[in-house]
Amino acid sequence: MGDGYNFEELKREILARSRASDWELAKKEWQLVAISEAHEPERCLCSHFPIIELCSISNRVTGVSVDVGNVCVKRFLGFRSDLIFASLKRIRKEIQASVGTDATAFFYEQGIINDWEYRFQQSTMRKRNLSEAQMATRTRINQKIIASIGRRGIG
Repeated sequence: MGDGYNFEELKREILARSRASDWELAKKEWQLVAISEAHEPERCLCSHFPIIELCSISNRVTGVSVDVGNVCVKRFLGFRSDLIFASLKRIRKEIQASVGTDATAFFYEQGIINDWEYRFQQSTMRKRNLSEAQMATRTRINQKIIASIGRRGIG
């Protein structure tokens, strides 16, 4: 790819941790289970360095879990973790901002937000003028989301 992301290296590492020996089948064994941010730069399975936005993926068949960089997860495995990180950056900058659809779904699937919070986020996502109570609720949910994102490494 010319930009430090080595697809063949990632493919070799993922296939070694998968039951399937075919790349297209092996990709289907994996799911995004968590995101985190490193205090110190880390190295992706593709050997790209540095990465800060980490995606934990887990193999449904073998039970193996690994961390991969955000770019590899999007480019090669098709998970839209970039949208989750973009939402996270947006609410860190402006706590009252709305969380995107993909991020809301991810945080709900991970049990970070409950059914009611999920429905609230979905119903107010595109609204520009929230009531004071709605804005307070959105802020509380956003704070909960920010608190759930792990930071690891030396800090």
